[in-house]
Amino acid sequence: MSRKLLILPVVAGLLVGAVLFGALVLLGPSITLREAVLHEESSQDSGVTYEYSGSQWASELYLVRVTRLTGTGYELRIGPGAADHYYPVRLRFGSDEPRIRSVEWRPDEVAVTLDSGDSVHVPADNFRSVR
Repeated sequence: MSRKLLILPVVAGLLVGAVLFGALVLLGPSITLREAVLHEESSQDSGVTYEYSGSQWASELYLVRVTRLTGTGYELRIGPGAADHYYPVRLRFGSDEPRIRSVEWRPDEVAVTLDSGDSVHVPADNFRSVR
């Protein structure tokens, strides 16, 4: 067999490997393997609603552990009907699993304080219209 015939399968294999690696790098962060809700609550429990399109809606908040091909992360999902449509807020505080200490629903925002002492303030304009 000639050398040229031996090199062709090696080059083709390297090319296929490079394409697969590129697809993993580009698509890996978006492929979700598993989700687990760690905390959930509604603004309605605090008596706070938000106006959107002339109607008042309660908003929901979920703290979710998301396992993707690239690793495990945590995010808040906020909005009316947040189980399906939500405003995502990725949490990147420390390496431990975050735990919510308190949630304050305000007419203009929601303030979430974690056990670590870190807090997140999300303006209501970001999540009231994610229906």
